[in-house]
Amino acid sequence: MSPRGSRRLAWGLVVLALLFLSVAEALALATESRADPGREVFIWVIALVFSGVGALIASRQPDNAIGWLFLWAGVAAAIGSLASSYADYWVDSGDGPARLGKTAAWYGDLSWIPFILVPSTFVLLLFPNGRLLSRRWRPVAWCAALGIAGGFVTQGLHSGRLEDYPQLPNPYGVESPVLEPLSGLALLLLAIGIVGSSASLIVRFRRARGAQRQQMKWLAFAGAIAGTCVIVFSVP
Repeated sequence: MSPRGSRRLAWGLVVLALLFLSVAEALALATESRADPGREVFIWVIALVFSGVGALIASRQPDNAIGWLFLWAGVAAAIGSLASSYADYWVDSGDGPARLGKTAAWYGDLSWIPFILVPSTFVLLLFPNGRLLSRRWRPVAWCAALGIAGGFVTQGLHSGRLEDYPQLPNPYGVESPVLEPLSGLALLLLAIGIVGSSASLIVRFRRARGAQRQQMKWLAFAGAIAGTCVIVFSVP
């Protein structure tokens, strides 16, 4: 893709995230039992910051995977917000197709996985140039990818009630004895991915000099702010 095409795609994804967030907010305003406003603010901040930073990086360095990771995380947060808002609206009013409402509730229950776990692993693993330190770190990347994908699938297939919508049974839940061990395996792989990604960032920081070292300090600062926001907006 040409640099001009990359810029258009990058900023187009920002516009798409804004569109999803706006529709989600309109649905939230039309719902009597609105979701926690603190959670809505948190999602807005995450989506706008991730997509904005991603667009700035991707439009200037289209070959750097970090920009696209941030962009897709921002769009994923906006999609999750839209799904949750529609699910709240459908549960509250009963308007609209039941299958769509249940699917929106199902995805809203899982929507934190892509925009929380991808930055928690791959951004740390690839920052700041979008490449692994060396081929020896590939197993960490594979563990992170399989852990995230496995966690999404196993949580999406669990039987019983949805965590965020306890009045609804999981529309895609299945009864299978293999789900629990697969879920445990996914959690183990994810833990390896997170620890390994953090170790990779530490190694990079110790080797970095000048501007790169300063960039990594800013990443640590942003991570501290994000972690604080998660704690603040998670408190009832």
